[in-house]
Order: sequence, then structure tokens, then C-alpha cells
Amino acid sequence: MEKLTDAMRKLLIFVLLTSFYSVVCAQKVVGGDLSLAPAYEAAGDMWLDADGKVINSSYNDGIITYVKDVAGWNAVRVRLLVDPSADSYVATCQDLDYVKKLGKRVKDAGMSFLLDIFYSDTWTDVSAQWIPKSWGYDRNTPTATLATKVKSYTTEMLNALSAYGAAPDYVQIGNEVSYGMLWDSASGGGKNQAFYMSGTYDRYRNQIERFAALLTAASEGVRASVCKDVKIVLHCERTVSADHTINFYDWVGQAGFDDYDIIGLSYYPQWHGTLAMLNATLKELQDTFEEKEIQIVETGYFNNSNVAAPTYDTSATWPFSPSGQAAFLKDLIEMLGQYERVTGLYYWQPEECGNAADADSNNRVMDQWDSRGFWEMTWKSGRHALNSGAALMTLKKFLATGDADEEKDISSQFDNLDFEACEYSDEGGYVINCPGWDINFDNSWSSGPWPVKVNEWHSNMVDGIALQGWNESGHTLAEGVILSQSKEEMPAGTYTIAAIVHTDNAGIALFANETSAAVTSTSEWGKAYEVRVTTSLSSPGTLTFGLRFEGDVDVIDEMNLYADNFKVYYSDQIVGILGDVNEDGAVNINDVVAIINVMAGTASWPNANVNSDTDGKVDINDVVAVINIMAGS
Repeated sequence: MEKLTDAMRKLLIFVLLTSFYSVVCAQKVVGGDLSLAPAYEAAGDMWLDADGKVINSSYNDGIITYVKDVAGWNAVRVRLLVDPSADSYVATCQDLDYVKKLGKRVKDAGMSFLLDIFYSDTWTDVSAQWIPKSWGYDRNTPTATLATKVKSYTTEMLNALSAYGAAPDYVQIGNEVSYGMLWDSASGGGKNQAFYMSGTYDRYRNQIERFAALLTAASEGVRASVCKDVKIVLHCERTVSADHTINFYDWVGQAGFDDYDIIGLSYYPQWHGTLAMLNATLKELQDTFEEKEIQIVETGYFNNSNVAAPTYDTSATWPFSPSGQAAFLKDLIEMLGQYERVTGLYYWQPEECGNAADADSNNRVMDQWDSRGFWEMTWKSGRHALNSGAALMTLKKFLATGDADEEKDISSQFDNLDFEACEYSDEGGYVINCPGWDINFDNSWSSGPWPVKVNEWHSNMVDGIALQGWNESGHTLAEGVILSQSKEEMPAGTYTIAAIVHTDNAGIALFANETSAAVTSTSEWGKAYEVRVTTSLSSPGTLTFGLRFEGDVDVIDEMNLYADNFKVYYSDQIVGILGDVNEDGAVNINDVVAIINVMAGTASWPNANVNSDTDGKVDINDVVAVINIMAGS
């Protein structure tokens, strides 16, 4: 074996580390959209911190320093409009000069900068996507002409920002473009260039292809700028429907656009429903678009109950109050932590503190209240107490979700683990449909399995529905899997399956792939036990888990089985597998160093695991194998 010099070895380690961390590790970002902060400052409004100190003057760069050093943010989002003077809204004031100055403050603070390009003079969302007045175009303008302008404008804006010291790290090409963009002039107000995901691709083919051409122009404008290596965000707010959201990203792909890195979503409970609804959308997105990161680029929650009736009233779960805001963010962050490719979370307009009206009652920052900010709101400018400090400080916890070595609850990625969604017949109670589960009783269970309401006989089991099976004398119980779930393309790592089980026979086992753990049997009604089993995947693969019978079928007279509340936990550390070169129970960069030391001749071949690709020799391919395991690929 050719030995490496010490210099070569150090260089190789450096290159591998650099490549690994730049390619594999997606940085998590958390922050908020602070597009109104300079407007409030100019109006004389002052935010107070938890101690009552004026943030504007007590921190080096006021609100920017405060959210970074105290609230723990590492990113800020800012919107950019073409000519906001062309509309009458006081809140749309973010022209290029405004954004350059705010963006530079963000960059000077050492934070990431997400630039949200509206491609309009005014608000853009699912109800309004109007062509800037100065462009002189309308809905009849040829797509190619409009696309040329989109590309040149994008490049011009990014180059100007970069020259000012405000180069963005992320560029969002359009705001809430769920139904398309640049529909018509504001005066024309036509929406026939819009499309709707409740329809079909063929029905809206012309509109979708027009939209894809404009997105392509925007991304080409990014790539033609000095900021060509930024990550591009494509923003959809149809989070309320997993099917509609999937259609959106699928349709633009069909139309030929794929030059974006991040799926950007809006999630406001009052419009987009419960966390369960968001979870369903995230699950579908992560499974369908495996190469894309996902970020919640807008979220927010009401700080008081004096608001218009929401589409979805979640106040019973999270009150419309500062404490409700904190509870909402806590639950949201906990759920997002289950998804390894959810890499960003931005709160919408946290700096909101009222209208900033002057002495003559002229609104200078907002015409109406969104009621989702963290500070006390008043009509006229003044000092604003921090009302939602707990919510503000909760945001930074997003950065800690999914850390290495941390076991995450990923149960939401699986279906019907509590059996609540099972359907059963009116007569006999047989299972006729149990989503997510493959149930194989082979007619050996008397009356078959069926969901039952857990009653006082099984008081130690989780409340709700449990799966019940009963094998009586005279029936033959086959060995093998009783019930199971499988999911393909799970990342490399360690998986722990937990379940609550009652059985009166020692032959039942909880299994995960090839590993199993016996369920403690008991003849005592009302007693159930939690059982856990752990397995590892050394590379992405299939995880299968459930219950199986491993006992002696010849000695069974009767058996009862109840199962409920399955849970799935994941850690990216891989225990007891090929690749753990230094045998410390984990596959990490230390194993790379161990392999390089063997290659350099400064260490012996300690065990077969050094040969991580099992080809019989220790070489650079083993380093690649370990890094692939670490990357989950």
C-alpha cells in the first residue's frame, strides 16, 4: 500500500471535511420578516426589551442586534418591491434603496439574508400578482417579452445589493405565487393568467407554461448575477391542502422549471388549518421532492382575540394571546423537528407594534393591524412593551431540532399508529380497512382482528382505539408477522419502535427489520406493557416494524392480543454497523480519520469495519463509504 505523507494526509482530511460539511450539511435558519423595522424606526417607534430598556438605543444596531444576540436568530427576510410609491399602502415602502440599507444591516450583523422579490409595486399573494406600472406591460404582453424583463430586473437588483454590501444568501422569486405571477397590470386587474391546483394540468396548461417561463427567467436572472450561487426559494401558500401543494410543484416541473433549491411555504393556522394538516403536506412534499429543502418562510399567530373570524378557529388549542403565540410556536417547532429537510422557519412581521400614526393622525407604517407581532400595539408612535417575549424566545429552539445524537419522534411520518383510522364492519366488528397497516391473521384468529374501544379491562392501555385479536382453541395460529408497516427510502441511522401491548402468550414479539423484542405476557386483565426494539440502517433503505408470533404453535390453546400507540424514534447515529471504524458506537468524522491513518501507515487495521465498502482493501473508497453513511446516502 502506498503511504501518504503527513502533509498529504492533512490535505485529504481538510478536503473531505470541507466537502462533507458544504455538501451534506444544510444549515438551519430561523428568524423573521423585518421588512417594516426601518419604517417604524423612522416614525420614532421604540421597542422595549424584557427589562424595559429601549432596544433602538440599548443595542448596537437596535432591533437587528437584539434579534440576533438576545432572541437567537440567524436570518432575516426582507421584501423588495419595484416602485412602492405607485400604490397607496403605507406598509409597502420597500424599494431598492430601502432594502439595500436594511439588507446591509442584516449582513453586517452576521446573519443570513433572505430576499423576497415581489415583482410588483404592491402586495403580492394569491389574490394579487400585478405587473409593475413602470414596466408598461399587461396580460396581453408576450410571455417572452415579460420574461426578458424579469431576468434583467432580477440580475440588476442582485448586483446592486451585492455592490452595497447586502448580497442575499437566499432569493425568493415571487411571493405566494401559488396561482402564478404577473397576471396583468394593476389597473387591468385581470386574473385569466392564473391557474388553480383544484383543476388539472391540461386545463391550465397555457397559464402554467407561462408561469414556468417567468420562473425560468427569474432563476436565470439570479444565475447571471454576482449572486449566482445563492439558494432559490419557490413560494407556495396552499399548505392547507397536500394535494394542491404537490400539484403546484409538480406542475411547474412538468412545464420545465426546476432551478430552485427550497420549497417555501406559508403556514398561518387561521387560513391553513391544524398542525395535522401541515404535517400531511410536509410528509407528502418530503416524500415526493427528495432533492429539495423545505422552509416555512411565513408563519404567525394572533396576539389578541379582537380579530376577524378566522377560516380555521384554533383558539381552543392555542388562545389568541401572547401565551397562545408561544404555545403555537412550541408545538410547530416540535413538529417541524421530525423532518430532516425542513431547514428554515421565519415569523411574519414580529416587529409589528401599531400604525405609527403621527400627531396629525396620519398612519406612517400600517393602515391596519395584523395582530401577530410580539410587541404592544398602539395607534400612534411611542414606546412598545414586549408582550410576547416567550414566543419570541421560543423561535430559536428550531435551530436545536434534529441535532446529531438527538433521538427524534418521527411517528408522524407513518400512518395510523394508534389505529384510530381503522374501519370495521357493523356486524362482527371485523376490520375492513386499516390504513397504513398490513394485517395478516390468515383466518387463524377467531372472528378476526378488530379495533375496540379500550375499556376498564385494559386500563393500562392508551385511551382510544386498540387493535384486538383473539385466537381460541380449535384454530391454528401461524408463525410469522401478525401486523406490520413498511416505509422505503428511510435515511441511515438508528430506529427505535415502541408500542403498548397486552398479550397472555409469551410468543408475541415486537420487531423492527431483523431485530425483535419479546412482549411481556400477563394473564391479568387491565395490564399492558410498553415494549421497545431498536434497529439500524447503514444506508438508506426500508424500515419494517410490527408484531409477529415467534412461539411454539403446537402448545397454544388460546391467545389474546391488544396493541396500541406505536411510536417511531430516529437518531442519525448508527450503532453496531459497518463503518464504525474506531468502534465508538457511532459513524462520524473520527472514522474517516481512522481510515486515513491506516492508509498513511500510522495505524494498523484494527477490525474488518475499516474496510467500509467490503472490497478487501483499505483505500479512499472506504472514506467515501463512511461519508455516505454520515450523509444518509
